[in-house]
Amino acid sequence: MPTIADLVDRGSIIKIDVELAPRDQPLRLLYGTPQFIGWLRELLDGARPPQFLGNTSPAEQIDDLFHSFLSGEPLVFTRQFRVVRAEDNAVWELKTPDIRIFGWFMAKDCFVAVFGNWADTIKDHDLYRGYRIAIRRLRRELGIDATLCVKGIMPDDVLSV
Repeated sequence: MPTIADLVDRGSIIKIDVELAPRDQPLRLLYGTPQFIGWLRELLDGARPPQFLGNTSPAEQIDDLFHSFLSGEPLVFTRQFRVVRAEDNAVWELKTPDIRIFGWFMAKDCFVAVFGNWADTIKDHDLYRGYRIAIRRLRRELGIDATLCVKGIMPDDVLSV
């Protein structure tokens, strides 16, 4: 069974870091698949949703969400993150007003982002099921569906604090 280090060494996942204040230490881990990192670069380069819902730019929304996640700040269940469907080895969603990020928790406080998209696009085209199935398939292909995947569906199963 592969480890997190094996997945990083193979290039299956890439660690995501956000600049934290000198007094802040990263308390959680965040990774992305190469596909997600490509999408994230487009977003950070100024991509915008067709309809803008947030008070800040999508790049600022992502920066705020990732900063909160990595620094260990409490995240608001259903507003900033939620389980997509109550099932073993669940797929989770991180949320901002304009963005949805789908992935899974490899361990408590350790999230892998696989897909990112605009919130309106997800809702208008009901993409939840497709993302869930694709993420489950990816975990099987990586050989980690039963190992590097938190089984719980409650907020305290996947996040400390």
